[in-house]
Amino acid sequence: MHAAPSFGMETQGSPWERSAGSHHSTNMSAFRHRHLYTFHNFWDVNKDGILTWDDFNIIAENYTKLQRHGKLEKEVFERWKMVLERWWNELTEHADFNKDRIVEFDEWLKFFTNLGKSTKSVKDLPDFLQKYLHLFFLIMDSNKDGLVCAKDYKKYLKTHNLDISRADECFKEMLNEEDAANGDAMTSDRFTATVYECWVSQDNNCKGKYICGPYDSTPMEELEKKNKKRPV
Repeated sequence: MHAAPSFGMETQGSPWERSAGSHHSTNMSAFRHRHLYTFHNFWDVNKDGILTWDDFNIIAENYTKLQRHGKLEKEVFERWKMVLERWWNELTEHADFNKDRIVEFDEWLKFFTNLGKSTKSVKDLPDFLQKYLHLFFLIMDSNKDGLVCAKDYKKYLKTHNLDISRADECFKEMLNEEDAANGDAMTSDRFTATVYECWVSQDNNCKGKYICGPYDSTPMEELEKKNKKRPV
């Protein structure tokens, strides 16, 4: 399968803010902040503040256009649509807690909080997230050398109109000795493990916190305002 884009890709006085004096709540707030950033920038592609099948249908279109160099070819789109239907059904099975066929942000956050308790690594994730991670790596590896470097990371952020002013600094912060031995670049396994850490870690200083982008470049309250309960 060809590479496809991973589109998707604190409200004043909220409980998170009121309890911000404690170390635990600060970490929880950072965990929430990271997920607000990924939810609204990569998954809620129609920008209505929630996840519905419409978002996943658009993602299928975007994947098709990337694979077919901008063309929405029907056969390719139908194949991607089948893939995204499976992803959507799996997401709602795990994250649509009130069974209204909508995944609100707080349901999304609960889903990843639960994954942090029930999984230990990428291989324990639901199938659709493992497949998404594989695609995510293929997309970000823009020069197709089997590694993701700072240049790839910056290019990916720029493609999604996200802040790149701290890209080099943020990427360097995530590197370990294995990455240094690979010319300051991540292999597929290292990349997916880093995204996994970003998704499930409650630690504000987890090494992988910037892998989906410099989330703290966007104020948390600005992202909170995008959350909705149902279609507008």
